[in-house]
Amino acid sequence: MRNRVFLVYLLIIVLGIGCSVSNGKDANIALPTMMCGMCETNIKSAVADLDGVMKVTIDLEKKYGQVVYNEKKISLSQIETKIAGAGYKANSTSADKSAYDNLPRCCKVDG
Repeated sequence: MRNRVFLVYLLIIVLGIGCSVSNGKDANIALPTMMCGMCETNIKSAVADLDGVMKVTIDLEKKYGQVVYNEKKISLSQIETKIAGAGYKANSTSADKSAYDNLPRCCKVDG
């Protein structure tokens, strides 16, 4: 009996976690200035801790990111602005110049 109760609770938790990500809004973000694995890490770090961002995946080869987020807590433009603040262009949001200038050479378009 205890095992059944435990399994039911476990199932509820797993379904709850799955539903929380699936209820998020999904957006693709063009990242044309992303050059290397360090860029990927920098972009993930910039947005992963934002309240409302549930999942971030980056495709370095195709130069885009996929973000699942709660649009009640954060907007796509806020996410793009955060990426731009890390020194990378995000969709039509230009990279912050001073942040871009501080990136390592391998992370620069002409690098």
